[in-house]
Amino acid sequence: MENDVNLIDKLLKFAHGSVYGISSVVIGLLFNIIALILFPNYNFLLNMISELGVGPGGVFFNLGLILAGLLAIPFFIYFGRVLRSNNTNDSLEKSAVTTSIISCVSFALIGCFPAIQNNNIVLFFHGTFTLINWICEILYLTLFSILILKSSKFSKLQAFHGFIGIGVIGFNLFTWWPITEWAVTFIITSWIFVNAIYMFYKNY
Repeated sequence: MENDVNLIDKLLKFAHGSVYGISSVVIGLLFNIIALILFPNYNFLLNMISELGVGPGGVFFNLGLILAGLLAIPFFIYFGRVLRSNNTNDSLEKSAVTTSIISCVSFALIGCFPAIQNNNIVLFFHGTFTLINWICEILYLTLFSILILKSSKFSKLQAFHGFIGIGVIGFNLFTWWPITEWAVTFIITSWIFVNAIYMFYKNY
């Protein structure tokens, strides 16, 4: 555990915590775009996002998931530290960071287990990590949004952004449509990007 903390501290000394959030979003989007370009018949209304992972550009899509998930970990830890300095509820902050890390790890593992249709074992892990990721996203968006509302450093609009994300993910869990899955991707990436840019601009 101590080695893990030292590694995070070294990463945060190497670059501002927000840089990892921005990098996670940029790399994730870039590799998604490459996978989409290599999948010319992809339809946002008919094809699930996971199909990109087993399509012609699957290696790019899956690598993007792994890199984006891992890069987001130091960002969330940094985000928690910024909020901790302005809040007295340490348990809430720790829970927010813990659930976000679980979400990041499960997100990366989705890329390690692409949705191969004729492999039930791989499909099981793919579906399990996807579900864990979505549930943890709901949890950390809730906790971070509450902390943002309590903080004088952040705008209330940033908290509302998170609450909207909770609604989008919840709706996706009940519908499981390709378009709502893309909506989840958009709301999560935009939430991370907005908060990362804000903290970088404010030099928190």
